[in-house]
Amino acid sequence: MRSLLRNAAFAADQPTVPELEQDTVDAGWVVEPSGALLLVSHRPKRLRDIPATALGDGEYEINDVHVSLDDLDRERSDFLPRAASRGLHFARRMLAGAHGLSGSETLLAVVAIHVDVDDEDFALQGATIRFFSQRGSYPHWFDELETYTLEAIAVLDLSDVTDQPS
Repeated sequence: MRSLLRNAAFAADQPTVPELEQDTVDAGWVVEPSGALLLVSHRPKRLRDIPATALGDGEYEINDVHVSLDDLDRERSDFLPRAASRGLHFARRMLAGAHGLSGSETLLAVVAIHVDVDDEDFALQGATIRFFSQRGSYPHWFDELETYTLEAIAVLDLSDVTDQPS
């Protein structure tokens, strides 16, 4: 992932967000009465209260976004850096949008890009971004990112956002 992230910073094209994911950016965040920080466009119509002891786990399950890579040319040698750039760009925009909301100070974004080009389903993969706070129980399996070999994974927090509103 380190190599992919390094190359993502130099991807030739400016990162973009496809239309459906732009709707997620535009809709923004909501803070539930339970304190859960949820993406408005991904909030279930019938949401059960997420207990304070499981806020991070509940957010992780709901704030799961698939960012399409279909418009990126998979034949180009810089496909993976461009894919990573798009996923990171989306995650940073959403983190910036959450800045200042209750619970956002512990908000994380996990960006995953499928890198196994020999997988027959490689062309179907997109970028997966999940958002969760470090409150109550939350996923701990991202502590050793180097153990993931089929996906490139980055974990971002508010300090990774350079365009935070003031």
